[in-house]
Amino acid sequence: MGAQGNNGAYALAPPAIEISTGTTVLWKWTGKGGNHDVVAQNSSFESELQSTEGATFEHTFDDTGTYKYYCTPHRAMGMKGGIVVK
Repeated sequence: MGAQGNNGAYALAPPAIEISTGTTVLWKWTGKGGNHDVVAQNSSFESELQSTEGATFEHTFDDTGTYKYYCTPHRAMGMKGGIVVK
């Protein structure tokens, strides 16, 4: 969270991934760009707002599908991502 992009530290790296069911994804904050969170569009996961470098959030994906997510404060700036679970 807070990778360079969208005219500042308002991007995700990588923005999209493909994983297998049962995989746990870990998001790690860079400490740049202010407060960030991770919120699934389908409400299946949500982190708290964080700004501390090294803060983490993890979620295990047990069901197949496409999961789109975003950072609430920077959604309009394009801070969005996706996970395809097969």
